[in-house]
Amino acid sequence: MAVLDILDHSVVHVNAEPHRVSEYVALPYVVALPDDTLLCACRHGTARESADGIVKLHRSTDGGMTWHCTGVLLEADGIAAGAQWARGFAVLPDGEVVAGVAVRERIEEHGFNFQVRSHDGGLSWSEAEVYAPEPFGAVAGASQITGLADGTIIATGEGRGDGDVAPAGTMVNLISRSMDGGRTWDPVLPTLVSKNPFHFDIDITQLANGQLLAAYWTHDMETDRGLNVHMSSSSDLGRSWTATRDSGFWGQRTAVCALRSGRVLAVTNHRRAPFGIRAHLSGVDGTTFSEPDHVEIWGVEPATVRTAPVLAAKHDVEQEVLTSWHFFTFGTPSIAQLSDGTIVVAYYVTEESVTYVRSCRMRENI
Repeated sequence: MAVLDILDHSVVHVNAEPHRVSEYVALPYVVALPDDTLLCACRHGTARESADGIVKLHRSTDGGMTWHCTGVLLEADGIAAGAQWARGFAVLPDGEVVAGVAVRERIEEHGFNFQVRSHDGGLSWSEAEVYAPEPFGAVAGASQITGLADGTIIATGEGRGDGDVAPAGTMVNLISRSMDGGRTWDPVLPTLVSKNPFHFDIDITQLANGQLLAAYWTHDMETDRGLNVHMSSSSDLGRSWTATRDSGFWGQRTAVCALRSGRVLAVTNHRRAPFGIRAHLSGVDGTTFSEPDHVEIWGVEPATVRTAPVLAAKHDVEQEVLTSWHFFTFGTPSIAQLSDGTIVVAYYVTEESVTYVRSCRMRENI
């Protein structure tokens, strides 16, 4: 049976002077380039959702063992003025890297979505371009961009039903595709419209057979309890999707990554005792998981990688998800795999009252 071996842990960025400067660093996205350079975009601000938040880029050329900051991803001036959040990467077949940045006054507002481009492995970036797949602007902010093997870029978003795209009182997950590097976009399609349970934070990966696999944080709104993560599949690049199915493990926001072996790695936030961040490796089919076989990447109690995390019960909970997520103190994993099979997971944590971004390196042991 294949298992995950943890190789080591490192710090992408931590505030070196928390006694002098307030710097909340969180919500990372990581991507591996063809030459195995790793890029990690994180939000830096004085608070989790502060108006001064900007996205900075961190780079690793040694497989994620060490990282250095290369500066701001998107200059906060002109049309891009406002609070920023990272929104993922796409690596095109010719090596061009496209990075997404959302700019909005408040995180739950729609605001504007920008793309910047790099032709030198993330060392320099183009001027910002607005991208606006419709009707994301009317229903939801386009959240995450994901690059597929053929150069297609997928943009996803979520929001409340508006009575037009989706019935009022529902949660709708939306998807749009670009076949030209993010310059033009197909009309938005719902991947899932849910009334109860709600499905949040869709994350997509492409399997070796070309199918798309989507993972959803799933919550019963009537009982106010989290359910197991649910998944669905698409064989036509997102035009249609299967009904959701139980993944076999519990969690909240979940990142999925198709590995070179054909298996899928799912990394999720676990806000039930024991609190932490868990990795689940699928079977050979890439779709079935066994929760008892999970690996703890980072934990609160018991902890394997930490000093003294601050965890308040009123912060990291599974109830009242539409408001409680504003106060979470750890999570939002993102996954990349290098050419030698090494897996790198980036995530944010709170330790000794300081919130910052870590990375964990793993390998499949088959």
